[in-house]
Amino acid sequence: MPASKHLRVLSVRLPEADLRRFKSLAASRGVTVQDAVHEALEAWSTLVPKVPRDSLDLLQGSLAEVDIEKLRREERETELARERHLLNG
Repeated sequence: MPASKHLRVLSVRLPEADLRRFKSLAASRGVTVQDAVHEALEAWSTLVPKVPRDSLDLLQGSLAEVDIEKLRREERETELARERHLLNG
């Protein structure tokens, strides 16, 4: 049996009432609970929200009002002041 076909155990705790309901539902659909869980996880994995490609476009112009050069100068001045303070003890 290939490694990809080796089965592992996934344990899930459910309230007794839910377990009975899911078992009954699976039986009524003619599948095992294991198959139903596998189908549910496969379906769920396709529903995971993905970052839309245009999300970066939404940021365009978001820093238009920010003076980045001023922020860089202030940061550098702060670093130099710290260095002077450390050197002068």
